[in-house]
Amino acid sequence: MKKIIILISFVFIFVYNTFAQTTLKERLEQHVYTLASDEMRGRKPGTKYSRMASEYIINQWKEIGIEPFFNNSYIQPFNNDKFQNIVGIIHGNDPVLKNEYIVVGAHYDHVGTFLGLIFNGADDNASGTATVIEIGRELKRVQSNLKRSIILIAFDAEEMGLLGSIHFITHWEEPLENIKLMIGVDMVGWYKAKGKVYNYGSGTIQNGKELILNSEIIPSGLNVVAKNFERFSDNTDTGSFAIKRIPTFFVFTGKEPVYHTPRDDADLIDYDGMALITEHLANLVQIISQAEDLKPTGKFSPKHKPRQLIELGVSANWGYINHPFIAGKNDYENGYSFGAGFVPQINFGIFAIRPELAYEHIRILHPSGTISTNNITVPLSLVLQTSEMSFYGGDIFFGGYYSYRLNGKQNGKAIDFENTFNRNEFGLNFGFSLLLKPIKETFTFRIPLTDFAKSTDVYDGNLRNRLLYITFTYTF
Repeated sequence: MKKIIILISFVFIFVYNTFAQTTLKERLEQHVYTLASDEMRGRKPGTKYSRMASEYIINQWKEIGIEPFFNNSYIQPFNNDKFQNIVGIIHGNDPVLKNEYIVVGAHYDHVGTFLGLIFNGADDNASGTATVIEIGRELKRVQSNLKRSIILIAFDAEEMGLLGSIHFITHWEEPLENIKLMIGVDMVGWYKAKGKVYNYGSGTIQNGKELILNSEIIPSGLNVVAKNFERFSDNTDTGSFAIKRIPTFFVFTGKEPVYHTPRDDADLIDYDGMALITEHLANLVQIISQAEDLKPTGKFSPKHKPRQLIELGVSANWGYINHPFIAGKNDYENGYSFGAGFVPQINFGIFAIRPELAYEHIRILHPSGTISTNNITVPLSLVLQTSEMSFYGGDIFFGGYYSYRLNGKQNGKAIDFENTFNRNEFGLNFGFSLLLKPIKETFTFRIPLTDFAKSTDVYDGNLRNRLLYITFTYTF
């Protein structure tokens, strides 16, 4: 046993001295080459290769001296222990502010393999993970200067829908306002190609731009751009915090053609740029930890709006009509429809009630002459939707509708609603929606239960308008 202890001590001293003598750039390069190696097989969540990556991160934090966050453990398991976040902490020193936190995180998972090809994910997101490791090293070195505490997180299962960050924030046991800021580092390996590093979210905290663009903390040669809010196309772990109204900065050098391809390899990464970004972020976190008062602005990207009891939206739709009538046999004519509407929704968790009010213009091609009508339609649907924390989500719905025909024409002549045609229509509507906050794309199938004509003699058969609608809704 004594020999084993001596051997471990020698190994520790060797590793410590090795890292003490290496440059920041060299350490970042080692982290990325290790995490994005073929041996890691793309770090797919729930695999032994993902566990290999998490063990590497834990060993780095142990070597740095970063303390585990959970009762002597760095690991936060979730989904029946299939996945695991890696969480460490560097305690602040102020008697009051040490109980407030700045979270610095990056997801360490990627998409694994496909058809024998390895998706190593060097930029996405070995680069961010390496950066967080080295931010932790620098902050540990200056720990005596920190007032607030720093939580470092390597999130798992981001590629499966931000699962790791969602789990962390939904299982946070202290008041949410104790987390003053979350900084997410996702894909920072292509600085040279872009010539800038973006910090999205400066508008979520007071004086955010001044903090980020402080010339005293930006290393020479680094071009930093601060943007108020994240774009609709961005989808990273900051979203899980932002939807809980926690200010966030998303640090990003942009997507390249290698994104989510087998070509995202370690030899393409700009390590000089990563070193500059790491230095800036370590300085930024230190300054923020010392700020006497950090206040959120209460402003966030529309995509991070939390679900309200009552949501309002406006919609535009286009539809295809299949217009069957029966005259001894089934026969069909086609047409189209377009319109706009008002879409309120009452939410009860994953269930909702959706009443709508829409104007619709319907045009039907028919052997006896083209028919057009202008309608007011009121659908009412029961909705089953994905969780509030889902940024790529959607719903399925089923209900009924009522449609009132304001007017109509056939061959340029007014339709007779007194004697020949029905103004009122009832039917069923059902379908599904795809959500990318705050935009929703909905596919609605509508089946009428009443006839267009008052008598089957009008067209020698029953006449009904079956529709498929595609609707785009913007939710406020």
